[in-house]
Amino acid sequence: MAITKIHPIKTTLNLSIDYICDATKTDEAILISSYKCGHKTAALQFENTKEVMNSSCKNIARHLIQSFMPGEVTPSLAHEIGQKLCEMHLKGKYEYVMTTHIDKGHIHNHIIFNNVSFVDGKAYISNKKSYHQIRSESDQICKDNGLSILSGVDQQNYNKTKGKSYKEYQELKAGNSYKAKLKYTIDLAIKKSRDWDAFINFMHDHGYEIKHGVHISFRASNQERFTRAKTIGPDYSEERIKERIENRASGKMIHNSKQRTPIKVVDISSNRLASESAGFARWLKLQNLKNMAKTWQSVNQNNIGDIESFYSHVAKIHDDFIKIQGDLKSVELKIIETADQIKNINTYKKYKSIYTGYQNSTDKDAYLRMHESKIILFEAARESLGSIISKLSTDLISTLEKRIKELTLESENLMVFLVEHKKKVSEVNQLKNNLHTYMKGFRNTDQIDR
Repeated sequence: MAITKIHPIKTTLNLSIDYICDATKTDEAILISSYKCGHKTAALQFENTKEVMNSSCKNIARHLIQSFMPGEVTPSLAHEIGQKLCEMHLKGKYEYVMTTHIDKGHIHNHIIFNNVSFVDGKAYISNKKSYHQIRSESDQICKDNGLSILSGVDQQNYNKTKGKSYKEYQELKAGNSYKAKLKYTIDLAIKKSRDWDAFINFMHDHGYEIKHGVHISFRASNQERFTRAKTIGPDYSEERIKERIENRASGKMIHNSKQRTPIKVVDISSNRLASESAGFARWLKLQNLKNMAKTWQSVNQNNIGDIESFYSHVAKIHDDFIKIQGDLKSVELKIIETADQIKNINTYKKYKSIYTGYQNSTDKDAYLRMHESKIILFEAARESLGSIISKLSTDLISTLEKRIKELTLESENLMVFLVEHKKKVSEVNQLKNNLHTYMKGFRNTDQIDR
């Protein structure tokens, strides 16, 4: 499991990068990675990107920390997870330096990334939504690598509230969290109450002191401070609690999710209620027949008349989806590479005269001391451009900018296709699962009849 937090860097970027790159904390500097910059020149390159992109944002960079539970991960795996998080969240649009520290009781990653994108010049937007996106992406990568993630928490509500600290998570896991107990008691009170007064009485009876004000607050008998109910989640403000009580009392429970549930054939052999009730098993079998008829009707809409053709159809939809994903990634990489070229060409042109002056200077040491940062940026840009330097022309940047617009449009179109095709993949997967489940039940019934 990894805990994440992020904060802005407004000044002293070079000191922050020096700290995270400290060799004594990074296993003698072997656990340092960077993207579109060198870790020793990152501060200069971040500032240069901001200047080239004519950005006026106040924040220079963002500092993201990803901490792992003690003993759960090796330094190399932690570093790999951090790199994947950078790839997933920053999408190749921001320069960054990433290091893995092993000097404390727990392994943790430090990621400092430019607040300004070198692709489009847009500033990174940091808010609750972007933080919870980081949280979700980090959890998914940890899960893919066999690590634990936050459990026992409603993900939907969790994504709408503040991220939990490691201490709060441990308390929740141990059953000692005041918020967890308050949440449980409020949910129970809503189920048991027909109106607001009954709800208040229920909370009093269960040991809670209540403070009314702009936001209703509760305090357990052994709790030092009051807890505002709205801090638990959006469904626990006073307005929402009253609304939930009213909906429950009047029977107006909304189930939008049921309307979106795809037709599904149930495995009767593994259904507990079906094994306990013959009547329910017969009803479920009838529902399966109806849903299987709808399933095959959906299949026939694609002019498929047999099982083999159906499986070929499923395989083709999956192959098409993978191809669209690959095409989209290829286009996005081209956008990143082209934007990087524009940035380096601008840097090269901007400081070429200074570098020429350095080459022709009679006192190179004095000249270097005066223009060191600009000379370093020029050399980095020249090295990155390579053979392109010989092809530089006055209209090259406008040509590259036009190319980015074309690629961006292509990327947007591919994204539309990807979203539409993802729905098709989900649909055919459900149809395939329905077929497997139904045929399994049919075989089991056939064996019983014999």
